[in-house]
Amino acid sequence: MIIKGNHITIDAFHCDPQILNNENLLEAEMMSIANRLNMTVLNRCFHKFDPYGVTGVLILSTSHMSIHTWPEKGYAALDIYTCGKMHPSLEVKNILSFLSAEYGIVYDLLRGEKEISQPVTSIIRL
Repeated sequence: MIIKGNHITIDAFHCDPQILNNENLLEAEMMSIANRLNMTVLNRCFHKFDPYGVTGVLILSTSHMSIHTWPEKGYAALDIYTCGKMHPSLEVKNILSFLSAEYGIVYDLLRGEKEISQPVTSIIRL
């Protein structure tokens, strides 16, 4: 049995605090990303914290997506893991643009490998 997945994590910096604090907007964008990547969403849960910050998770048939925001710091942490055919890195620039991020640090990991592999790290500036 082959167990192989693509997993990216994104640290997004200098984002728009109003976007980072808008639970409904973030949920809609995460759903759009899942649709563009042909992912099937099984369940979703988003929570807005008081006074600020949002955590959201999409449970996918091929794994998961999550976002955690710190509007007061202009920072968001995202995680997209899939065993599907579409690579989540296709959406990195769209995500950073949506968040109005100045830049993002992206870690691209291969999951399910039997040997140790180094993550590919890149900095994306908008």
